[in-house]
Amino acid sequence: MELRTPLQGILFDFDGLILDTETPVFQAWQEKFSGLGRQLLLEDWAEILGKANHELDQILSKLDDLLDESSRQTFLKEVSLAEMELVLQQRPLPGAAELIRKSHRAGLKLGIVSSSDREWVHSHLKRLKLLDYFLNTSCADDVKNGKPDPELYQLALEKMAIDPNRLVVLEDSPAGVLSAKRAGLYTIAVPNSITRQLRFSENGNHPDLVLESLEDFPWDGLMRDF
Repeated sequence: MELRTPLQGILFDFDGLILDTETPVFQAWQEKFSGLGRQLLLEDWAEILGKANHELDQILSKLDDLLDESSRQTFLKEVSLAEMELVLQQRPLPGAAELIRKSHRAGLKLGIVSSSDREWVHSHLKRLKLLDYFLNTSCADDVKNGKPDPELYQLALEKMAIDPNRLVVLEDSPAGVLSAKRAGLYTIAVPNSITRQLRFSENGNHPDLVLESLEDFPWDGLMRDF
């Protein structure tokens, strides 16, 4: 697609882009696997990064020989508590809060497009005092198909009601980039400490631009008015 400037809106992923939830969540799962005498590799975890929560069944299936239904539920409750304890220690990733506030002051429409459920996204954005900057959110419980399917971004476009050619997407994972590209959107990848180890160039999954962090967001170039 042809991106036109100045921008009118930005769609942000949440996990791993605004808040580093992916590192502590992976750590919590690794530690729980280790407690059962098993190893959880990044290459296995990478298969579900940026996708809907039900994809965790793919990871849990590796423990089918150890967990019956009751112990499976106990495992999930324990890992969920461990995740939350670690995530609550996190602050916004470099440049995230600053870009959100600057974009809002400039009059851009801002939206969240996340593979996580609404309660998770909203609760953390409220904690970080960032929720009110967003015009809308599109989360896993709003659609049938999560990323890398384009449905979440198609929904977000309907909510934003602006020219898609004047909007950019910010994503940290290959699945998220592919979802946005399938929706026909200009997509900037901002890999974090986990996702920068993954491949972003498979199956037509090519971000239009890759940044080291949101501190490098090309504001002047994207906001210029010809």
